[in-house]
Amino acid sequence: MDLHPGAIDHIWFPFTCSEDLRRFPPPVIERGRGMYVFDVSGKRYLDAIGSWWVSVLGHNHPRISKAVADQLKKLEHVLMAGFIAEPTLRLSGLLAEMAPPGLGRIFYSDNGSTAVEVALKMALQYWANKGENKTEFVALGGGYHGDTLGAMSVGSIPSYHALFHDRFKKQHFVNSPYCYRCPCGEEKETCGAQCMDSLEAVFSQRAGSVAGCIVEPMVQGAVGMRIYPAKVLARIAELCKHFNVLLIDDEVAMGFGRTGKLFACEHANVAPDIMCVSKGLTGGYLPMAATLTTDEIYEEFCGDFASGREFQHGHTFTGNALAAAAACETLNILKEENISGSLAFKIEYFQRGLQTFGELDCVGDVRFIGMVGAIELVNNKKTKEKLRPEKRLPFLIAQEAMNCGLLIRPLGDVLYFIPAYIITNDEIDWMFQIAKQSIERIAYTEKPSMF
Repeated sequence: MDLHPGAIDHIWFPFTCSEDLRRFPPPVIERGRGMYVFDVSGKRYLDAIGSWWVSVLGHNHPRISKAVADQLKKLEHVLMAGFIAEPTLRLSGLLAEMAPPGLGRIFYSDNGSTAVEVALKMALQYWANKGENKTEFVALGGGYHGDTLGAMSVGSIPSYHALFHDRFKKQHFVNSPYCYRCPCGEEKETCGAQCMDSLEAVFSQRAGSVAGCIVEPMVQGAVGMRIYPAKVLARIAELCKHFNVLLIDDEVAMGFGRTGKLFACEHANVAPDIMCVSKGLTGGYLPMAATLTTDEIYEEFCGDFASGREFQHGHTFTGNALAAAAACETLNILKEENISGSLAFKIEYFQRGLQTFGELDCVGDVRFIGMVGAIELVNNKKTKEKLRPEKRLPFLIAQEAMNCGLLIRPLGDVLYFIPAYIITNDEIDWMFQIAKQSIERIAYTEKPSMF
């Protein structure tokens, strides 16, 4: 159905090969409800990845929709310099109450990348205001923190970052805690987080110049949902404290209950110096992000006009009233439902179903935490030989699943599931059934049904 003739030819899609658009035109989505989105022909798709991990309570949630509609009748936006919208003020109290201990100062922006940019600038100026010349950052290999320039400088996925790393300031990268292919040859059940010896080595040489260490806690998302033990995160935090380096916790993807805890850093009882949140903050309704930090850091920016210590940063839609209204209602629902406790049985069911993928010959690793599940596809299960990239099996599997009404999207050789928390057991069963069926049709069939 060509709804708006020629219009699609003007769109530059993110993370999309132009040839794929020709072969697989994207469905035009008209509406959503609960776990599903519906295209203009009426076909429904179960959204198994929360539309890039933002839909924590499902599409078109009646309470969040009402909160936004009610706010729209009052105020759409007011600048946050000398003014503040009432929902944004209310949200600040909610966030401070729910955040890990000590993170009571909140700076708003509009997406995960900008939250990270704020964190990096905040760390740099914090040390400068203290009279210390700390201008470098350390990050984990395989990390992803957004697509703006500062955020990319601390990312380390070659397909996303290699071109740009050659063109701006270099940061320091240490081992990825990639347990399936451990860089130290250890087993995650018995290791001593030796992968972070590389972090200790960098700190030993450069700590006097390092402003901060940024990590995705417990799960490195965009590189393929690399899930690692809490002891790794605990060691990172210990090293940051020992070497007087700020720990920046990027909770953009995993915050607000996704890992079974309200914030992923809670798995290791870690309270970072700076924390970034976004995605699930507004329930997937509107762009909004926040960078939270401590009073100790905030106080280094305090002073009169002549001191020049203020944080010279802001965005046009910082603290937007509509987004804040959505965020307030989302957080209220998460609080009322005690999301980190009430999900326990659903998480167990979800993880038990996910483990059955291990029976497939082409699945090398099954990993999960909370309502995050991933399967890594391999060419040889025993040797862990990687897939041949030119075959594009994960991409074709996702297209086959789409034909069957399941919305998934691979990350390299990894298929993953990050459904909204409202998913039922029956929907979990169907989601996994279609995913398995799609894998079998593509991986084991010369001519899959889509051709």
